Amino acid sequence: MNKVILAPAGGRKTQTIVDLCKMGDDKKRLIVTFTTTGQKVIQERLWKHDCYTSNIEVSGWYAFLLNHFIYPYVYDKYPMQSVNGLHFVEGRDPTRYKSGSKRYFDSLGKVYSNNIGKLAFDIAQASEGACIERLQGIYHEIYFDEVQDLGGNDLEILQMLMESGIKIIAVGDVRQSTLKTSRTDRKNSDYNGLDKILWFRKMETKGICKIEERDVTWRCNQEIIDFADSVLPKKFEFPPTRSTQNKVTGHDGVFVVSWENVRRYIDCFSPTCYRHSVSTNTVDGGKATNFGLCKGETVSRGLIYPTGPIKSFLIDPKKQLTNKSASLFYVAITRAKYSVAIVVEEPQKYNIKEW
Repeated sequence: MNKVILAPAGGRKTQTIVDLCKMGDDKKRLIVTFTTTGQKVIQERLWKHDCYTSNIEVSGWYAFLLNHFIYPYVYDKYPMQSVNGLHFVEGRDPTRYKSGSKRYFDSLGKVYSNNIGKLAFDIAQASEGACIERLQGIYHEIYFDEVQDLGGNDLEILQMLMESGIKIIAVGDVRQSTLKTSRTDRKNSDYNGLDKILWFRKMETKGICKIEERDVTWRCNQEIIDFADSVLPKKFEFPPTRSTQNKVTGHDGVFVVSWENVRRYIDCFSPTCYRHSVSTNTVDGGKATNFGLCKGETVSRGLIYPTGPIKSFLIDPKKQLTNKSASLFYVAITRAKYSVAIVVEEPQKYNIKEW
């Protein structure tokens, strides 16, 4: 049975894939993840655990679609079209007013990244099963890391694979849905961000996968993970997270810090700093990582420069954060093992201990 493993931050999701690759059999396995950082992490862990063999491949999502859907079968959909790589789209959508093959390929034959999922899905259907049959002949098992990043037609492809003869293992955390494989693909728009959990539950109802929800973190201490859980909308009914991080350092848990004391706090504890965007004010213009770029990090201590909505929510939880804002804040909180400090103007307004 296909399995979707959903686990919190620090829940050893990627390690689960590495452990499966240590089985020592001759099965052909493919590991797919969205970001280049994720690919490097997996490759490093495979080498570390001495289980990187010729039977295990690691691929990015775009490369997976190009190599196994588009290159082999493009002629089934666009007989006159050559394929010459990927055109990564940033900023304005260059395909907005285009149709036909021009919606998917630039003048050099490169595939636009924002429409690659739709193209791959259309090609798979046009191949009348040949695309999936080819994959079944190559791989026994395909593992997807950071599966919460898939959206749009990419979810259609994942469903297609789950309905095939290949065993699919997908791991991720919808609480950390801060990235998307496509910003412009409107397919499955009801399942963006935190709502992705509803798509997985729908697949389980169809009988094509089994969800395993884990509730343990090996990273954050209990106070930090309890605080992180509290920022998520209650309607999604995520299980409370238990921590195995029991180390006591003398400065542990969640704090608010006034702007007047931030410099002294940084000098005392050397936290890693996080902010919403480059436009966010930081003390003395100091270095900080954007919320959306820190996923995957583990640090001893974190310092967060919150947005206005986050501060309003912390003062009055009835002012619920949007799903995306909650996910970004959750990611920032859960980087730290021992302490998280939040910079605010008036600490006495918050029901959080002040440093």
